Amino acid sequence: MGSRWSVLLTGLLLWGMWQGAAKVDDKLPAETEVPRIKKAPTIDGVLEEAVWRRAPSLALRDIKGRQAPATTAKLLWDDKNLYLAFDCADTDIWATKTQRDEFLWEEEVVEVFIDPDGDGRNYYEFQVNPLGTQIDLLIPDAVEGVKDAKRNARWNCKGWRSAVKVQGTVNQRDDTDEGWTVEMAIPLTELVPPSSPFFPRRDVVWRLNLYRIDRPKGQEKDPLLLAWSPCQRWFHEPEHFGRGRFTE
Repeated sequence: MGSRWSVLLTGLLLWGMWQGAAKVDDKLPAETEVPRIKKAPTIDGVLEEAVWRRAPSLALRDIKGRQAPATTAKLLWDDKNLYLAFDCADTDIWATKTQRDEFLWEEEVVEVFIDPDGDGRNYYEFQVNPLGTQIDLLIPDAVEGVKDAKRNARWNCKGWRSAVKVQGTVNQRDDTDEGWTVEMAIPLTELVPPSSPFFPRRDVVWRLNLYRIDRPKGQEKDPLLLAWSPCQRWFHEPEHFGRGRFTE
């Protein structure tokens, strides 16, 4: 009898340890490979090119664990650019901002934060809304990230291209939409000098995260906050950025 209880208690202890480890793993930074490509995709917002099938599909989930519309992102690279694609299911596509460097996060948007050297400082932020409007920012650190957004937005990434394809109507809130897709091409030399050990080559790792803000009708002040790599409270948590490993 005693030996059976010992086995049972040992099993329960191991199960508890496994459960605890699983909970911790849920908050570990996500990881992905970023495949190198020979032929660049056309930046038109249409994700039907075969080259995108080479990239892992990365699911974005609400950081508070709420139900959220299906959202995936993909990453590719070549000698010139980092390429990103977002595919956002959305029955109510909403955006009104049309001027470069407006605060797009106040409405609906997709975002990428990039910290090539992984030090949590001077990382880059790129956002595009369903109207194709852009904002790019240089963030001194996570605290300064929201302290002076206008100053941070003075930085502009030369040569950054993006395009959006909408399946529905933007800002017509009495109909039912399907979703919207985004493509971006971000010049590598605007992020890292070619002489840097962090300039993309095989097995170089960048810290980055991928986000979406969705504001369903009637929920504008309590938006869904989706992230690829799990966050604790908000998006400006560079310690929780994921790891993207460049591959050939």
